[in-house]
Amino acid sequence: MQSRPYYGLFDQMCRSCGWILGQDKGEMVLGVPQDDGTQVSVVVNEFQDASGQLALRFWSPVAPVDKVPADQALQVSYQLPHCCLGEREGQIVTTATRVVNFTSQADLTNLIQTLSYYAHFYGRHFASN
Repeated sequence: MQSRPYYGLFDQMCRSCGWILGQDKGEMVLGVPQDDGTQVSVVVNEFQDASGQLALRFWSPVAPVDKVPADQALQVSYQLPHCCLGEREGQIVTTATRVVNFTSQADLTNLIQTLSYYAHFYGRHFASN
């Protein structure tokens, strides 16, 4: 994991924000504490975008697909700042992408905080329905 060109950026960001940097199944995972004392996992996957540039996809689980009505998922996704809802392996997730060369630590910090906050918020919302 440390051989990834962006590892140092995430290591520094996690140290300054009090987040946990780890890995699961070869994927980088950030543990982002929430105001209620819980922690939300944000997974970072790398890929090449359509122009061939190295990009990162961030995602955080919200709820099983069968707990989230499709019309509500679309309405929520339309309203979210910096991220959207998607489906990954039977889970609704908050997700966002960034091209590595065109992003800053400040942008990533804000993005990850927002993505984890809404994953947590809507996870609780859909769990109570």
